[in-house]
Order: sequence, then C-alpha cells, then structure tokens
Amino acid sequence: MATKKTTTRSSTTSATKKPSRAKADKPVVESAEQSATELAASAGTAQVPALAAGPRATHALHLGSGFSLLLEYVASGAVTVARVPAGAVLEVAYWKELQSPTRQPTRVQLHTRVDGANETTLELARLDAHGRLVRQPGVLQLSPTAKLLEYWFEIDTASGDTLWDSNWGHNHWLELGASAEATVAEAEERQRASAN
Repeated sequence: MATKKTTTRSSTTSATKKPSRAKADKPVVESAEQSATELAASAGTAQVPALAAGPRATHALHLGSGFSLLLEYVASGAVTVARVPAGAVLEVAYWKELQSPTRQPTRVQLHTRVDGANETTLELARLDAHGRLVRQPGVLQLSPTAKLLEYWFEIDTASGDTLWDSNWGHNHWLELGASAEATVAEAEERQRASAN
C-alpha cells in the first residue's frame, strides 16, 4: 500500500520543551570549535558530529523555538552580531522541536538562494541507526558580492508528512552587510573618481 505524503506550511514549528539556560558564569559559546556541540548539549539534544573538512565558519545562524542567534566567531569565542558580511562562511543550525509526537522529524534540510538565484540544499539533521535525530550545522560560503540570503527549512516526519518552516511560504531573509573586499574596492573606486 502506498503511503500518502502531505505537505503543510507553517511559520514556525513550536516546541514542547524549551532549551535549558546556560549558567550565568559560563558563556553559551566559548569557542568556534565547540559552538554547535555546546549549543546542542545545552539544549539537551544529541551531540553534533564533527563537520567534514571544508571552509571554517566565521559566522553562525542558530534557529530554535522562540530564538534566533546570529554570531561572529572571534579568537576568544563568539559574539552576537546584527549582520553577516558578504563573503563570510556561514554555519546554519536548526534546533526547533515539533509539538506533535506523531510528527517527529526524520530529516531536516536547509534550502537557500542568494540574491534570488542558485538554490542549494543542505541536510541539517537525520535519524541515526538508533532512531535519534542527529543535528549537524550546514555550512555556506557566501559570495563577496551577495546582498541577500533567502532560506527556508524542509522537515520530513515519521508520519510521512513534509512540513515547511518558511514564514508561511514567504521564506526567511537575511540582509548581508558589505564584505571587507567590497568595502575596500568601493573606497578605491571613490578615490579614483575623486582624483578625476
């Protein structure tokens, strides 16, 4: 018998359990190496496996039930920021929990478009052999000329449904700041223009 697959769009997937708060004397993120693992541990979720070799994240976007956190990794750990610069390496982690026990996620995927083009898909979570949802941040290398990151999430469930965390079909948006390279190039162009 074929399984019927339904699709539901929602603005968010609600949580029945909120992430536990970190102790006041211990920062949530102490270093770039432990960011995803520490956040997963503090939220009570399965530990995140190590990322495959690739570009090292300079920024992170962590989304959960009732919170979103935008970070920049610095030598001493991580700091919150308002924008991610174009050209950055962005790590995206999805920590939201579904309310319904019959709709437990089996896979979470991140879909992105930069400046309205080049859709990419990254897997952020999948069930392991023991039936645990193992989360792993997706890593995006943003173009130095990018202006806008559009993103949404596809959540497959054990009941065969596909849920979308897509702001009711409008998707989520992250306006990117100017990259260091773009800022230097613009300054040089202004200097050439003023010399003429």
